[in-house]
Amino acid sequence: MREMIHLIVRPSLDGAEFYATSPQAPGLLYGRPDLDRLRADLPETLGFYFDHPGPFQVQEHHEHHHELRGGELVVRTALDKHLAARRATGDALSAAAKDADQADALPAAPAGKTGEVVYICGVLSDTVGWVANQLDPRGDAATVAVSVADLMIVTVPFVHDPATVHGGVVRIAARPYARDTRLADLVRALKIVSPATVTRLSACA
Repeated sequence: MREMIHLIVRPSLDGAEFYATSPQAPGLLYGRPDLDRLRADLPETLGFYFDHPGPFQVQEHHEHHHELRGGELVVRTALDKHLAARRATGDALSAAAKDADQADALPAAPAGKTGEVVYICGVLSDTVGWVANQLDPRGDAATVAVSVADLMIVTVPFVHDPATVHGGVVRIAARPYARDTRLADLVRALKIVSPATVTRLSACA
């Protein structure tokens, strides 16, 4: 299977187990008592699911859960070469979740398939397709948060509506973008008037 498999990993609430799901494997819920076991058993699990021995190209993401007054917030970070930058954005979101003046605004983003509000920690070189592939193709939503010039966090909500899917493009505010469009190009299209004011768009993939 050549398609990138985005493996979304989250600890249980008591931290005793780790669970993994993937938009590329709808219905898969895979759990192990620790990350080492989860990773070691993954090829066999994917082979059984896809009825194919692999090899599989896997991008691992970790999610952290926050309970807020206005709802549930999940921060997702990809474990890749940009991990330090993604973690810095995630730390900023986690800090905002603990700040009374900012926490109420975070759950106002579009909720995903499970009812949670998910923020994906992005970098400017990420592509629209890379983000869209993290969403459940049956209908889902997430908001990308990306740091710009170390001065602000820009957020762009993505909503995957299977009724409006068109091959090869992602529609953001009714404008089509190729899947290889970088987040940097989206950020440049936003009309940011001050570090504290960010225009939010609705995106469909």
